[in-house]
Amino acid sequence: MPETGSELVRPRRVGLSRLREHVPGPRRRIVLLSVAAAGSAACSAGGWLLVRSAIDDGMRAGDEGRLLLAVVGYVLVNLIGWALAVRLTRGLALLGQTIVLNVRRRLFDHLTGLSLRYFGGQRAGWIIARLTSDVDALMDVLGQGLVTLVSSSLTLVVALLALFVLDVRLALLTLVILPPTLLLTRWFQRRAHEAFGTTRTTIAAVTAHLAESVGGMAIVQAFGQERLFGRRFDELNLENRRTNMRAQALMSLFFPGVELLGAVATVVVLGVGGVLYGEGTLTVGTLVAAVGLLGLLFQPLQELSELYGQVQSAGAAMEKITGVLDTPADVADRPGAVALPRLRGELHVDRVTFAYGAAPVLRDVSLHVPPGGCLALVGESGGGKSTLAKLVARFYDPDEGAVRVDGHDLRDVELASYRRQLGIVLQEPFLFSGTVADNVRFGRPDATDLEVRAAAEAVGVDRVADRLEGRFDHVVREGGAGLSAGERQLISIARALLADPRVLILDEATSNIDRPTEMLIERALDRLLAGRTSIIIAHRLATVRRADEILVVDHGRIVQRGREAELMRVDGPFRRLAGGLAVNDPDAVAAELAGD
Repeated sequence: MPETGSELVRPRRVGLSRLREHVPGPRRRIVLLSVAAAGSAACSAGGWLLVRSAIDDGMRAGDEGRLLLAVVGYVLVNLIGWALAVRLTRGLALLGQTIVLNVRRRLFDHLTGLSLRYFGGQRAGWIIARLTSDVDALMDVLGQGLVTLVSSSLTLVVALLALFVLDVRLALLTLVILPPTLLLTRWFQRRAHEAFGTTRTTIAAVTAHLAESVGGMAIVQAFGQERLFGRRFDELNLENRRTNMRAQALMSLFFPGVELLGAVATVVVLGVGGVLYGEGTLTVGTLVAAVGLLGLLFQPLQELSELYGQVQSAGAAMEKITGVLDTPADVADRPGAVALPRLRGELHVDRVTFAYGAAPVLRDVSLHVPPGGCLALVGESGGGKSTLAKLVARFYDPDEGAVRVDGHDLRDVELASYRRQLGIVLQEPFLFSGTVADNVRFGRPDATDLEVRAAAEAVGVDRVADRLEGRFDHVVREGGAGLSAGERQLISIARALLADPRVLILDEATSNIDRPTEMLIERALDRLLAGRTSIIIAHRLATVRRADEILVVDHGRIVQRGREAELMRVDGPFRRLAGGLAVNDPDAVAAELAGD
């Protein structure tokens, strides 16, 4: 299954420039932080100009007043710089964390708005990596890194300007050293971009394999494939180490290189400055201040170079995140979409054709369910039953034709207003970590405790709760571990009943369940189906019997339709699915019709 489907969408802009879309609040805050950063940098450079004044105008001239004035000014300038630096650090830290919060929130909201087609083309671990390791890479830069980036960049510019104010000759000598530094930085940038992009891909592969292994651990252990999965994990882990070592090798050349160029610049300035001092055209104070400013110039370069690796990693991570954010939602509200009132529940599938890829899964399918009616779909595996149900739920939009509810094309209505009136009970119900009551309340979060218990007791969940510690307050583990398939199904039925949907889809809700539990669930379904328009993907004849009409779906077409008794009298697909046994003998009828 592809891991990088979302990367096929070309983003409008790539890298960290896209972070500006997530900057919170009014821009006035950014302006104030910029002023604080400029003031802090100016105080750092201004301190060295006061050092020159203290040496030349105070100490060498023997003027104690000028010396005291320079010293007091130096202290005040540094106190102001300290206060501005504190304000800058706190402000940028808050800004960075808020941006990370906004990115993660927008990413999660966008993911929840994408259709099942997107999730069908991605591994769960790949998606998790976007929300975890990639966002963490942004956090590394936007936490303390943002402070370094802003303050060091401004300090670099201010220190260079101060050098020109101090002595143009020494400043020009410094400019001779800067081009090699910029060339080294450009070389590192081009190679590091690719290297850190690869590291994001390899860590995503490790996360994806880990999520798949944990999710399928029962199968891994049942077939004794622990070593196979372990070897695969080792391969991915080693590949991740290899790509990270390549990135670290680049940094091991870049960082010391910047430090070496800084040392060369200091030696050149001292050498030339010594000659100029001997000629009497340069003072000691100027030379000392120049060396101090030179350190102030190359220290930000070193800090920025150390940060550069994080910036490259964050840029690569942002490209991955951008790839997801730029993936359009293929099931979304159209402009002017209509909010649905309370539905009567009339469903009409009008000549629908649909394909996941090139080959159609459904071909020119039409059906009608009156308000409160019950329709059963049966057929061989892969015939298109579940796909048809997913189109009714609008998990997908048809390629041709239309699905209508109460005369409204689902593509023309607000999806949320439809989904609020839609209930789904799956073959493998998913329970969330939380209490039994929490899982029932998931169908309607604003329901009271009395309403939750009433819905639960109406379908028999109270029998499940009786054997659990804490009854309805019993904490369910993720996925419903510790509960039987039938118990999980009863809780999911209670969840659907509490939501009070007008349209209900049952996707093989009674499969893989023992006979006593099935009877309990069948009674729960009778309560759930009453007065609701429903589509049942049938697995057992006991479920089929309650339908007003049965449709046999084969290779994407409806090949037979009618009531159970009518279909069993005809030598056709339905009777073959039922095993050719009498409909009045439930225990003799085949347990399974088919499953998608």
